[in-house]
Amino acid sequence: MAEPKLLPDNLKGSGVASGGLSLEFRLLDESLLDAICQLECEAHAFPWSRKLFSDCLGVRQPCVVAFNDENIVGFAVVNAVAGNAELLNLVVAKKNRRQGIARALLQHVIKAVTPYADTLYLEVRESNESAIALYEDTGFVEVGIRPNYYPAPKGREDAIILAYTL
Repeated sequence: MAEPKLLPDNLKGSGVASGGLSLEFRLLDESLLDAICQLECEAHAFPWSRKLFSDCLGVRQPCVVAFNDENIVGFAVVNAVAGNAELLNLVVAKKNRRQGIARALLQHVIKAVTPYADTLYLEVRESNESAIALYEDTGFVEVGIRPNYYPAPKGREDAIILAYTL
């Protein structure tokens, strides 16, 4: 019997960021692509392409979008299959950082993938100290390094592989 795949409906819901913001979690749809691509470009020197986000419109790697009062404040892309899950991308709008949104998104993703996976993996730039601190505070542990994984302004940068046991 095949392992169940992550159902996008599990990613819908609501929550509250530690800063007190009420959040609503919805799935990415075509009407949100431009806004998500803009957030991605503001957050990363080497952003995902629109094509990669278009791929998130299907079931393969759903994107959950966090809203506060109809304003997009962040998003996360996740995949879960064959007992493992991977957090592929997590971004919070620059103007909404330091309000607990990333933590709320991460906790929401963890809850959504728990029925489908035993472990949630992710890669993070070794220079992204604030993200590493969030992940470690949540319970992720380092399980490896991918040398020269990310493009960087001067060459390449290692990725730290982290895992969270669900």
